[in-house]
Amino acid sequence: MPPSPTRLDPDGYYACLGIEPAASRATVVSAFRAKARLLHPDVPVTGDSEAFVAVKRAYDVLSNPDLRNAYDRKARVIPQPPVMEPEVAAAVRRTAYRPSAFFRPAAFRPTGASSGGADGMSARRLVFPGVPLGVWVALGVFLCLSLYEAGSHLLSPLPVNNAGIRPNAQSVAPLSQADHLAVLYGPAPVRLAGTPNFYVVPAGTPAVIWRLDPERNVLVPLAQLPPFSAVQAVRIIRQSGMLEVLVDGQANGFISAARLAPGDLSAARNAYCGYNSGPAPTDAEVLERSGHGNGMVHIDNRAVQPVVLKLRDAAGAVIASVFLNPGSHADLGDLPAGTYRPEFAIGELWSRACNAFAAGMRARRMQASITVPGSDRIEIAAAADKTTEISDQAFAKE
Repeated sequence: MPPSPTRLDPDGYYACLGIEPAASRATVVSAFRAKARLLHPDVPVTGDSEAFVAVKRAYDVLSNPDLRNAYDRKARVIPQPPVMEPEVAAAVRRTAYRPSAFFRPAAFRPTGASSGGADGMSARRLVFPGVPLGVWVALGVFLCLSLYEAGSHLLSPLPVNNAGIRPNAQSVAPLSQADHLAVLYGPAPVRLAGTPNFYVVPAGTPAVIWRLDPERNVLVPLAQLPPFSAVQAVRIIRQSGMLEVLVDGQANGFISAARLAPGDLSAARNAYCGYNSGPAPTDAEVLERSGHGNGMVHIDNRAVQPVVLKLRDAAGAVIASVFLNPGSHADLGDLPAGTYRPEFAIGELWSRACNAFAAGMRARRMQASITVPGSDRIEIAAAADKTTEISDQAFAKE
């Protein structure tokens, strides 16, 4: 059910994404990604096509600056108050606010002409009723200390840097690609023995594999599995809510059924890619680049879904890759001279961790190569003519 509209959110778009109307664009993108990971129709268990369409509609409006400004202007329209009847307006004027005696300035009062004064009037004195003397003393002490601290700071000499002091930090080698991904997205998923039919879902704590100690007839921890690791479950222990899974050829282990979701290796990878999709690419964003030059290629996306185009050299290395929204155009410049084979993938929810689309991905390789400088235009369409289908793994390869 869509969220109820409010005056600041007339169509319920902010409530649909679970954010405030003052949220930044980065917050809008993050909220959409989090919702899409759960609601996309290709996601098992939590997929909901109707809810995903509603979330996508809200994201399309709030992620576009022009559409969002128009939506916010619509929310800021203030309804005009109803026109009062003449008799009601007259009654309101008669009951208008009049200052009461409670708010009259009673602190300034003449003490009488007989109390003295050159002009026959006594001096007016300021009275603060109810303020104890101790409060005034504390305020005075606080003010004196503040002035002392400010003066000491202004009059103290500036610190002098000693050029003879050497930094004692150790030199740290750059992270490898695997370590870099582990820092960004956590430990890489693993695959245990057997044919996977379940995978570990992410949670606040790691998933623990338990083994049975036959001597004491108790379960003891064996290891921890990163999220989205694939396992083969062979049976369920209904008394304890545990699933027995294959670990190796010697012994099996047990994992809580609440930490597993049904799905094969492909489903586990898609769930991992969707969960670690990262920030959504902007239109015409260059995702990868290797080498520089003076060449340029003009790219048009005629498909109805987002596209990522890659240019590979004769050795299969990616020279450049670029993201395009449906119906958009990109000028991919700074390309080194050479002959390249274009590849493209169509899908939804681009995953920076997997270098692939997390949902509905289809990858193809164009039969004709391009030469830089030379052939300077590429048109991408969903039709299969003049292209060859390739695997998702082949497209994701760096």
